Order: sequence, then structure tokens, then C-alpha cells
Amino acid sequence: MTEDAIIHAVRARYRAGERPPTAPPEAVTELEGAVGYPMPALLRRIHLEVADGGFGRRGEALSLTDREYRFSDSGRLVEEYLRWRRTPGHPPSVVPLLTWGCAIWSLVDFSTPEGRMWGWDPNARCPWHGEALFPEDFTLAERLQGWLDGDEVFPAAPVGPDAYCTEG
Repeated sequence: MTEDAIIHAVRARYRAGERPPTAPPEAVTELEGAVGYPMPALLRRIHLEVADGGFGRRGEALSLTDREYRFSDSGRLVEEYLRWRRTPGHPPSVVPLLTWGCAIWSLVDFSTPEGRMWGWDPNARCPWHGEALFPEDFTLAERLQGWLDGDEVFPAAPVGPDAYCTEG
């Protein structure tokens, strides 16, 4: 799918009257300033052209502006990001996107233009920090296309001696 096709398909998934307003450019700038990297172009377009949150799996993508968050138990995306950044060893470019439930998350790497995806699963514990943050073999576009196609792949922590864990 092209980026334009993904934008169109995400917009079409909202029911009439249920799509949140788009985010103001200042909200994107605020998050990018906190992260220190630009938001991947596709994610930026969704927030500025389609809706400020409420997309993706079960409509759980975080909002840049909504303080009374209606999509999950989280606050604004910048607030959630800053909470994640306090985790020892958390890469500064990796930003939470949405929850899968049971404290499992999909995160997106702002240091990659295509928005490389990461997962976090507290059931697959890291021996150093009690966390499980791992890179996935998906881009944001691929993750969104899976959602749009109804073929969602649950974040799965790697196993074995080469498993990634933020050591430090």
C-alpha cells in the first residue's frame, strides 16, 4: 500500500462522527522536541490529516492533545513518552504508539524515517531491568496495513541467546 492509500484507508475506518479532530502542528512540534527526532512522515500525516489518535488496533493509538484520553488509560502522547523515558536503558527515539492490553505495547522509532516498530511485553522480562523492549520486523506502514487487513501480528519478544534487551 502506498502512504496515500494508508491515509485514505485509516480515514475510512472511522464511523461517521467518531473521528477525533486532527492535531495542531504545534502538538507535533512539542513531541518532536521532547524526543529529539522528527516524527516519521506517515505518523505525522495521520495526526495532521486524519485524526489525533484513536486509530490502529482497537482504536488505541495515543493522542497528541487529548488530556481526557478516550482511547486508552494513557494521557497525551508526550506525557506517556516522558514516562517511558524514565525507564533505564530506554532508547530516546522509541515512542509509545498504542497498547495491546495486558501492558503490551507497540512503539515506533522516530530515528528511522519509515518508523521502525518496537514491542514491549512485561511477560518477557529483561534480566537487567525487569522490562522487555525489543525491535520488531515491521515498519509503521506494515503495522498499519496489518491492522487495516485484519491480519494483526501480536508483538512477540525474541527468545534465545540473541534476544535484545536494553542493557545498561
